[in-house]
Formats: sequence, structure tokens, C-alpha cells
Amino acid sequence: MKWQQYVRVVTGMSCGQILLHLFVVALLLAGWLHGALVRVGLGLCVLYALTLITMLMLQRHPVGRRRELGDALEELTTTWYFGTAMIALWLISRMLHNPLLLALCGLGLLAGPALLSLLARENRRRSGNLAPKHGIRR
Repeated sequence: MKWQQYVRVVTGMSCGQILLHLFVVALLLAGWLHGALVRVGLGLCVLYALTLITMLMLQRHPVGRRRELGDALEELTTTWYFGTAMIALWLISRMLHNPLLLALCGLGLLAGPALLSLLARENRRRSGNLAPKHGIRR
């Protein structure tokens, strides 16, 4: 087994994803040390939004390199979401000083995508357009 595969099995992330996490942590540390943490946090949130929009546009292509790039960006945005949500919550806490509203924002940021995914999945089940997983025996 190659060492990259071993890292993937142990951590569940590719080496590129681990390097991305380390790069984001290094950016946050540099921003904190130089007093630019708000600007770095805003920059990371904007970069995440641009990555998400690019992923959504590229996933519309049925086949080809654009679709593969869209799938890679989907994996990237999935692993990067929690960190971006925490940065966004920290940025919101700089403006919003009500603990209840801050807790509701945090709940919306963290639970919102999961609830949206569950609701979308439920709508697909109701539509009846899904092929059965197993054939029907007669």
C-alpha cells in the first residue's frame, strides 16, 4: 500500500485535503499574528463561496473534464464547510452581541445544510422518479 493510500485510509482525507486544511490554519494564524484576522476570515469565506458557485456550475455538465472538476470541487467544499461555518459564525459574533441570536445563527449554519439535504432527499422519494434498487420477483 502506498503511503498516500495509507493516509487516506487512516484519516479519510486525501493528502491534498490535509494540505488545504494546514494552509487554512496557517492563513488564520498569520492573520491573527498580524492583526488581520477579520480580513483573512472574510477572504476565506468569499473564496469558499466562489468555490461553491463554481462547483454548482460545473456539475451541470453531464460528462467530461468539467464534470470531473465539479466532482473534485464538491469533495473540497464538503470537507471545507465546517471550518467556513465556524469562521462565518465568529465574524457574525463580532457584529451581533445577543447570545440567543448568535446561537440561532450557529444552528442555522451547522444544521441548515443537513436539513436541506434531508428535505431534498424526501422530495425525490415522493416524486416516484427513482428506479427501484432491486427487481420485483413475480
